[in-house]
Amino acid sequence: MASDLLNLGTQSVLTAQRQLNTTGHNISNANTDGYSRQSIIQGTNSPRQYGGETYGMGVHVEKVRRSWDQFAVNELNVATTSHAFKTDTEENLDMLSSMLSSVASKKIPENLNEWFDSIKTLADSPNDVGTRKVVLEKAGLITKNLNDFHETIRLQSDVANKKLDLGIERINQLALELRDTQRLMMRTPGPHNDLMDQHERLVSELSEYTKVTVTSRKNSEGFNIHIGNGHTLVSGTEASQLKMIDGYPDVHQRRLAIVEGKGIKPITTKDIDGKLGALLEMRDAHIPHLMDELGRLSASFSFEVNKLQSQGLNLRGNIGGLIFTDVNEDRITKSRVVQTPDSKADLAVFIEDTTQLKGGEYSLQYNGSDYFITRPSGERVVVPMTGNSLLIDGVRIEVRQNLEAGERVLIRPTRNSAAEMQMATNDPTAIAAQSFKASTSFAQGTAKFKILQVGEIKEFEVVVSPKGDQFAVTDTRGKILLEPQDYPPRGPVLVQGTAFTLTPGAIANDKFTANLVPSEGDNGNLLKMQNIQTDKKLNDNESTVLDIYHNLNTNVGLKTSTASRLSDISRLEKEAAQERIASISGVNLDEEAANMMKFQHAYMASSRIMQTANDTFNTILALR
Repeated sequence: MASDLLNLGTQSVLTAQRQLNTTGHNISNANTDGYSRQSIIQGTNSPRQYGGETYGMGVHVEKVRRSWDQFAVNELNVATTSHAFKTDTEENLDMLSSMLSSVASKKIPENLNEWFDSIKTLADSPNDVGTRKVVLEKAGLITKNLNDFHETIRLQSDVANKKLDLGIERINQLALELRDTQRLMMRTPGPHNDLMDQHERLVSELSEYTKVTVTSRKNSEGFNIHIGNGHTLVSGTEASQLKMIDGYPDVHQRRLAIVEGKGIKPITTKDIDGKLGALLEMRDAHIPHLMDELGRLSASFSFEVNKLQSQGLNLRGNIGGLIFTDVNEDRITKSRVVQTPDSKADLAVFIEDTTQLKGGEYSLQYNGSDYFITRPSGERVVVPMTGNSLLIDGVRIEVRQNLEAGERVLIRPTRNSAAEMQMATNDPTAIAAQSFKASTSFAQGTAKFKILQVGEIKEFEVVVSPKGDQFAVTDTRGKILLEPQDYPPRGPVLVQGTAFTLTPGAIANDKFTANLVPSEGDNGNLLKMQNIQTDKKLNDNESTVLDIYHNLNTNVGLKTSTASRLSDISRLEKEAAQERIASISGVNLDEEAANMMKFQHAYMASSRIMQTANDTFNTILALR
């Protein structure tokens, strides 16, 4: 009997001791990040029967239970990913908004308005060389301002790439740490309470960078950890690694890939989310949007100024030349096409109608018979070939060498226009103040009339026939200078040394009048240049050149405001998830203190059982 009593007391003492140890472990880790409260689950020992009666045999420890809820943990991981993405997106947009509010950015509309003011001043004295120099000086400030601000924005793309490299480096470290933790768990039988806490801390940190899904493997072989839309980063005791590889077709726009064994597999970033998702969105969407819109402003402004220059006479009586770099210069038209290094295709992109011009990136793909273009909005359309060109949204894509079947290239009409804008002249006499297009010109169609060179004939009219299939050239008195020809002409038309072009689009009886006689003090072309400031020729004739800048500033500000609200919501969701975890897994020091006293009393009482068994045993031995 004393032996049974001693055994019962011993097990009671050991159970109380383990309860005290576990309670002490909880108290010690009350402030440990990611620690889950542990508790002893005790059970009754199997009873024994004596003389037809059943006697209890005490207590034993069944297991140490970890307070944990899989759904709460998953909810916290999802909330952590969402919060990291929205917070970083808010910070990135706030930084871009600050750039647009900087002194350098505000100089863009200021310099444009100062240039228009100088044009107005020149219109009062078109022959004043000093005033002409001021116009060119203000134009030079515009180009430098746009060049510098474009470069400032572009540098943020480099910063995003460096942050991506650092983020991927940390993800790879977490993958190895998770692999090592799972190896430790598989070496010894479970449960692995503290190792599971460590495992969940690592998964929680990983979920800040990307969306994470954790699934259990069969036969207690650890876990599979997937990122994004199902890419396996850790599988049991093996871990993969992420890396950045050359993009396609733009090799400079690096993309994510996962290294699996000896192979490298590109992965889609659509569902990456988290910090990585915010960085990729910053690099691939927000920054390009700024560059595209800034480029659209630059291209539209320089295009319109140069177009008016070609429609006027300079101080020497010649047709005006370029003030800014030609937006359709061969080098620039080719730079708007992005293709793989081994591509044999030859394409050039020309800006022809700024009223239809849009920013963004177009994807052009050839299937062997048709060309498909995906607009920046995501709309995919078949574009028919007109001659050797494709026409869409105010640009003409000239196909000089076809793409291979299945090949894809990117078209960026305005991405680098702000960087490519330069002064084309420093000669003040080159400004075309006088317009050679007379006010009596009558043309209802869409044809474009352009003088290429001035010869002997200075005043003439180009008249389209009543049927619209021929044209003729006459002087101002109606005398025929060029007999009726087929319309439209196949190339430049030469009449007494004067050359001009006339594009398709004229309707019956359209008339184009030219006056190439130099007129001292004429400011007709300068008045047209002033109108660029107020003419709504962009966004389908709804916006001016300056509106593009102001709309960009407003749009980024609205996006920042929205991102701020979404960030606040995601923060509350994360805090709610953390509170739920804390209510399940957190350590309550008051509760643990009470448990400490309870288990201490149990320990002391169990010790008294052992003491009683010892006294009983000694009494029995003392009997003689």
